[in-house]
Amino acid sequence: MINLFIYAISFFIGFLIIRSLKITKILSMPLCLALSIGLGLATCAIVLFFFLCIYGQFHQGFIISLNLLLLLTLSIIHIFYPPKQISEVSFTPPALIHPVRFYMIAVSLWIIFLSIIAILAQQYPYGGWDAWGLYNMKAKFILYGEMFWKSLATELHWHTQPSYPILLPLINSWIFSVFQTNLIRVASMTAIVFCAATGFLMYGGLSRFIRKELALLGSILLMSNHWWIFWSTTQYSDILLGYFLLANFILLTLLFKEKNKNLSFFTGIFLGLMTFAKNEGIVILILLSSLSSVYLFLDKTLSRQRSSQLIRWLLGGAVVGSVATLVFKLTMAPTTREVLFNPFTHELKYFNSSGILLTTKFYCVQFLSRDWNFIWIALGLVGILQFPKFFQKECKVFAIFFILYAFILIYVYISTAHFSLLWRLSCTASRIVANLLPSLIFFTFYTIWRKDD
Repeated sequence: MINLFIYAISFFIGFLIIRSLKITKILSMPLCLALSIGLGLATCAIVLFFFLCIYGQFHQGFIISLNLLLLLTLSIIHIFYPPKQISEVSFTPPALIHPVRFYMIAVSLWIIFLSIIAILAQQYPYGGWDAWGLYNMKAKFILYGEMFWKSLATELHWHTQPSYPILLPLINSWIFSVFQTNLIRVASMTAIVFCAATGFLMYGGLSRFIRKELALLGSILLMSNHWWIFWSTTQYSDILLGYFLLANFILLTLLFKEKNKNLSFFTGIFLGLMTFAKNEGIVILILLSSLSSVYLFLDKTLSRQRSSQLIRWLLGGAVVGSVATLVFKLTMAPTTREVLFNPFTHELKYFNSSGILLTTKFYCVQFLSRDWNFIWIALGLVGILQFPKFFQKECKVFAIFFILYAFILIYVYISTAHFSLLWRLSCTASRIVANLLPSLIFFTFYTIWRKDD
């Protein structure tokens, strides 16, 4: 539990960064709190990454000092130059239950589900079958590799996926650096923190647009799904991708409504940070930033000058958030074996109708699996019954994103050249479904029950 002190440092760093951008009132306090932990941990991890690049090896004292100096600097700025909030929340859906009674119920439920998450996570203290062969092993390279820490991306066997971004190993290394406690507990606690933060983020995001009771229902629906909890606590970086993807859905929805340049820049930062979590984050960044830019450009309520300004701030934030990924990909990481940028250089035995059929059948079986408590069947039925709503206003941005992302996934699978397609599906399908689930629940609840400003 002593590691919670380090998570608190990261939380306050994230919170003060959000405060400095003058958007806390736009976000609302629950949403601001949920975003602070992810932003803070990512910031501390990126500080560690650039320190490693410059200094050449891990150094406990310097790393702790740098992050404490960052926290102290942000605190002093807020004491002597407190930011003036430039926007109020334009719309807050009313609650049906008295606020005090509602929050007593909500806090009680969150405590129960947080306890369940912690208990389930302890049943798999070492995480998924290859978590220690990918992410936690790379954390050991960072901590103990000295000047050879870059070997995690340059000299290891391709089975260790050296092309994978290293946000999760960096976060675990930062947490481990202070008290030098057991790395097993650090990795497990990080998974629990992001799992719980994603559930709270669901409530914070939905409550900004729909009634708090329905927002709480969406949060409970996610946090009570044992299969999602399992995949979230297996110590893979999929929970990071799921968290940042949900955060970007929420922030983009707010941006389309508020049309605030500070919020646009902040949203871009979160889009960029997603790329340092997993390779899929790069694809998601390209899709969401492109679709959002087109939507803002075509928004008739905005002048051309205003829409261009919002797009510039959004893309500028994405560049800032992606700097660590760019450095890692351009200077260290090898080309990924999972995606063929030129499929004509290989003989692809799955690049045909049989490969497409196998992939779609496998995912259909996944969606129909009882492991998910039939949540995918429920979401599918809602999507069929409310189909027109999913392509109205800003909702069409996310609907088109899911369609395009599905086609890209199919292409990646059928262009498999170095693995068995069935093995690849069995290893990745559940995790991909798990990191998409929070965003799909948010998208469904928002689409059906949103209230116009």
